[in-house]
Amino acid sequence: MDKFDIFISYSSKDKAVADKLVTQIEKAGYTCWIAPRNIVAGVEYSEVIEKAILKCKVFLIIFSEYSEKSSWVRSELNIAFSENKYLIPYKIDATPLKGTMRLLLNDKHWIEKGEGGDEIKQMNLLVSAIQKYYELLEKGEIDDSQSQYYTNIVKQKKLKKRVVIFTVVGLVLAIGLVAFLISFFPRMQQIKKYNDLVDQAIVLSDTSIKDLVNKKKFLEQARDLENDIPAMRQKDFSTILSVTKTKLDSIYLRNLDDARMFAEMETENGDRQAIDRFKITLEIKDDSAVRDELNIILSRQWMYE
Repeated sequence: MDKFDIFISYSSKDKAVADKLVTQIEKAGYTCWIAPRNIVAGVEYSEVIEKAILKCKVFLIIFSEYSEKSSWVRSELNIAFSENKYLIPYKIDATPLKGTMRLLLNDKHWIEKGEGGDEIKQMNLLVSAIQKYYELLEKGEIDDSQSQYYTNIVKQKKLKKRVVIFTVVGLVLAIGLVAFLISFFPRMQQIKKYNDLVDQAIVLSDTSIKDLVNKKKFLEQARDLENDIPAMRQKDFSTILSVTKTKLDSIYLRNLDDARMFAEMETENGDRQAIDRFKITLEIKDDSAVRDELNIILSRQWMYE
């Protein structure tokens, strides 16, 4: 099966709860993606999990004292958040929110696990929330239970499309005038540089790490020029920059966690995997501490010759 409705994110220590939840959801006619059930033997966990999250519309996180400490769960949540997936938190103990979890889940509508008969009742309530989401999705409406942030993201996407359209149309109409003004007003050189940076950033893809890094760099350079740009000439790219930073942070944290996990194996294959992931993190952010970790692994490569 290539398509799934719901991605289940959980700690392996909560597997019993996760399995029971999957049974209830799939009885209602929805398909769940859950590890390790849906992972083919021999494939790389991080790659297949990211693809699974992208395919699912709903991201259901089982929140507990164990998942709160899990780097895998945090990485999965970061991906779902950056991809604007519909988040449903299912809380199974009294562990408080903090750090990244609090930032991303604090304003969500929580469903808490009950005991005995109440547990099944709460699971049915969760299934009802999923059904309501898909019903409204089919109607083209926004679910009222979604967080204010999710609603804002939808509005911001529409705004971004308008900005791109107006930018392209404005540039076509203004090319002749700008070319003339540049020769008379030095300030026009700054405006041209600002426009070029924004335009270069907008056309870059969101799937390449190199493109995401360059998009962030171009937009930050454009933002630094705004003090010299008249207000009427400025462009609203704050949403694009924010989403780009979020995606890079997610990729950075995921690869850093993977790199450290592979490095702990102290094997030739593990070191090779760790080196590749450390290089990805350094491509996103040149961190001296991370570079030191990479140098330690590189220094022991003679062991495998």
